[in-house]
Amino acid sequence: MILRLAVWLILGFLLAPIAIIILFSFHASPALSFPFQGFSLRWYVDLFHNGQLGDALIRSLVIATATALLCLILGATAALAWLRVGPRTRLALELLWLSPIALPGLFIGVSLVVLFAQVGIRLSVLTIIIGHVVIALPVLILTVRARLMLFDPQLEEAARDLGAGQFAVFRRVTLPLLMPTLIAASLLAFAVSFDEFIVTVFVAGTETTLPMYVWSMMRRTVTPLINAVSTLALFFSIVLLCIAWTIGHIRRRTTMAARAST
Repeated sequence: MILRLAVWLILGFLLAPIAIIILFSFHASPALSFPFQGFSLRWYVDLFHNGQLGDALIRSLVIATATALLCLILGATAALAWLRVGPRTRLALELLWLSPIALPGLFIGVSLVVLFAQVGIRLSVLTIIIGHVVIALPVLILTVRARLMLFDPQLEEAARDLGAGQFAVFRRVTLPLLMPTLIAASLLAFAVSFDEFIVTVFVAGTETTLPMYVWSMMRRTVTPLINAVSTLALFFSIVLLCIAWTIGHIRRRTTMAARAST
């Protein structure tokens, strides 16, 4: 009983700031203070009349989509290569993949800026996408790798024994089995890119994403409009995570049903 109470208290302490943000996004008064002066949707209405915010949102969606697609291509290729190498090479690849997660975002941002300056690449949306791929790619690879550890290579061998070529085996055996995991991992990469801020500050140049626009608003003043933006971004991220979890859950049930039938 005491342990359960302690767990609920810790969860309440962690979730209380998020609950306050959501609550004050419906505050009728522009003052972020108690007592609460009634509910209002005026801040959500103001969001749809803010042109700069709309541009930043569209730019963030475009960048996150491009990041998810690039991570899908690179991550799936890297994960499949990891499946076919020896144990020592696997360990080296794992250390390489985990390094962007272990390194601080400040270090990655500064390193990318120096790299772009040396190569002569102007800071733009392209550099933002590159920076987000560096951050999101390890997340996708680790997710796909967890699925590949349960992958049975005998399925590919059986397809080759039946006369299928390398590309046919990949298209008809490997890819269908990994597709739900790839979709779920791509959604996670999309969410990581959509919320990324630290690396974006260094590689954005004159471009502005949604997290950067929210940060610039908070430098001037804190209003319920910021809470409304944060609430919508939180809701959007939760929806993506729920979709990824649902896809993985359906895949697990399908796999268990197939095993039970055999």
